[in-house]
Amino acid sequence: MQKIAIFFIGFLLTSAFLTGCGTFGSEDKEAAEMHLRIGTAQLQEGAYPQALASLLKAEELDGDNPVIENNLALAYFVRDRFELAEKHVARALTLKPDYSDARNNYGRILIERGRPQDAITELKKVIADLTYQFPEKPLINTGIAYFKLKQYDQARIHFQKALDIQRDNCLAHSYYGRSLYEQKKLDRATEALDRAVGFCQRGQFDEPHFFSAMAYLEAGDKVQAEARFEDIIKLYPRGKYTEKARSILKTMRK
Repeated sequence: MQKIAIFFIGFLLTSAFLTGCGTFGSEDKEAAEMHLRIGTAQLQEGAYPQALASLLKAEELDGDNPVIENNLALAYFVRDRFELAEKHVARALTLKPDYSDARNNYGRILIERGRPQDAITELKKVIADLTYQFPEKPLINTGIAYFKLKQYDQARIHFQKALDIQRDNCLAHSYYGRSLYEQKKLDRATEALDRAVGFCQRGQFDEPHFFSAMAYLEAGDKVQAEARFEDIIKLYPRGKYTEKARSILKTMRK
């Protein structure tokens, strides 16, 4: 599970520091910057308790730094403390309303808090920011919000736009295929999810493997489905879908 969390941190944590965010003029601010750097590195490495401690120390020393607040939000996000994550990312946006990284993360947090429509409102602001260096990210998060709303055509439109920007994006490929699967467009779903498998395996993200197997199973191709379920057990022994794969295989082989 930690590898999956690291995968999502890589997606959300686009920049550790914000150019022009305050000036150094005190020992406290310099110390806060040091703790911010350390905490951000710990986040990226998956050392989440240590990251939280470092970032809380940074906040103690510099309570008006939006990057510290944003990264604190992420530290709580990966620990499933979404209420605290929302509190800190909202603080980051109060300090810097045009902070598009933080607003993108705010959208993702709102999705996890069961407010996908509110997330779409926030994410559209990020999409409209033509200076934002990572335009695929709010497009993917908007697609996920529409996916949660079961508006699968709108979801696919946004995932495709993200893929037009970044062809190898694992999340966009995976959710694009899952949208087709939910619509029971199984032939297209298996094709899309098979592509996602190739892009996601190196990140140890097992979701497209599982839904590829399910799409093949529902399409009546038990041979391919069985192969995919076996792959999940072999490649992701501690993955989210491993026990489900074992259970389905057991049922298939009765």
